[in-house]
Amino acid sequence: MNVADRAPVMERLQELEGWAEYITEALHIDKNGEPAKKAMLERVVGMPLLRQLRELSWSLRDRLHVVNVQLELSRPDPPTADPAKSTDFR
Repeated sequence: MNVADRAPVMERLQELEGWAEYITEALHIDKNGEPAKKAMLERVVGMPLLRQLRELSWSLRDRLHVVNVQLELSRPDPPTADPAKSTDFR
């Protein structure tokens, strides 16, 4: 992946990880103020499908997190400044 493509791709993958986290929480945690609760989801889609969606949400969130960590670790180091050539005399 070239440097010009890397930043927007990393940004999009982080955004997707955030959405996956939101989906996971929505399927597992009842939050105040949300109209659709776990019990409602279970009634509408059924327990087997809800269980499947929960498993998929964890898997998706975990995979996106791994990809983001791997990309972050493989990011090229920024060029370091040569202290001998520095003009900052603070």
